[in-house]
Amino acid sequence: MTDKLSDLKIEREDYKKVLYRYLILLSIGINIVGAHLVLLLNLPAYLDSVGTILAAILMGPIIGAVVGLATHFGLGVILGPVYFHFAIVNGLIGLITGYIFDKYPFNLKTVLAASVVISLVASLMGNTISYIVFSGITGESVDILTKHLLDLGFNLFTAVYITGFFSNFLDKLISFAIVFYIIVLLCDKFKLKEFELCKK
Repeated sequence: MTDKLSDLKIEREDYKKVLYRYLILLSIGINIVGAHLVLLLNLPAYLDSVGTILAAILMGPIIGAVVGLATHFGLGVILGPVYFHFAIVNGLIGLITGYIFDKYPFNLKTVLAASVVISLVASLMGNTISYIVFSGITGESVDILTKHLLDLGFNLFTAVYITGFFSNFLDKLISFAIVFYIIVLLCDKFKLKEFELCKK
């Protein structure tokens, strides 16, 4: 009886490892598809951290950070080297998201608070990189807002940071909405009880 239980435990652990690997690849894929959609549809957002947030909530901050970093190395190869510079930002999004949802429940209040915190950190770091390396213009869809603010008389520094915060906040709200539906699908439809969130 003990041997059977031990074997079942090993099988369960092996299954969880395989599941994690597939979800990591899925998360990176979601990020890359999101970044492509933004470019194709010319959206004032990024959508390259949906998978990062998903991985961080389900599998913790370290895996979330790994997904974020891996995404931007992949995007750098596929879409252009500009994405390499922002790998640290996506990695940080994974870390922060993971730590927040390790301590607090996944509900509307926490999502809104997390969106504000992540937007502030991501925009501060991302905008600093954008301002120093690319003079505020990176060739992304959100540059339209930066140029509009410049036309209104804002200086480059202010325009870049205003654009960065609001585009990041919009992006994170959309990202969390997508993640919510993915988690509902994984927990309710596929009955994945390997994650604490699915047990609640």
